Amino acid sequence: MLLSIDGHSQSSALRFPESAALPDNFQKAIVNQVSEFKRLFKNDSTDRSYSSVFMLEKIDNDSNYNYLFLAEYWIAFHYKEIIPELIKRLTNKTEIGLINSADLIIWERIQNKQMEFYGHGLNCADDLFTIAGRANRLLTVITGENFGNVSMHSTEKQLAELQTRWIKWLKALPQN
Repeated sequence: MLLSIDGHSQSSALRFPESAALPDNFQKAIVNQVSEFKRLFKNDSTDRSYSSVFMLEKIDNDSNYNYLFLAEYWIAFHYKEIIPELIKRLTNKTEIGLINSADLIIWERIQNKQMEFYGHGLNCADDLFTIAGRANRLLTVITGENFGNVSMHSTEKQLAELQTRWIKWLKALPQN
């Protein structure tokens, strides 16, 4: 059972199944992210070898988009340990902010004058200014699944429902 304490979801029981058989869209997402990692980072082992603790600290506290960008590819190498941690963060509405995101479009933040629109870029449906939005974006990228989006106006109830959908997905992964 997940409990919300100070906006942070807690669950020691949430784990990635050891012998999970990955659905096709999940496998394709992993292959795609590994390929893109190699293309973008020239298979730099430094970027790939960051610990989960390090990346979670960046997701939770760093407004620099560079780490979120890296995390989208890094996660392909660390999905077993990071997916449960991201699911736990789906109810955390803490706002971190976002800098160095010139080619990113988050329409709510542009309309709210918290981002500039440069006429082009990656349209992101999740609010990457918040921990919950970051977690959902990373889960969606690596699994190929989409159970909804985190907006800047998402309610605690909506986030809890989104978290429940991700938990059900994780627990329903077929076993080898």
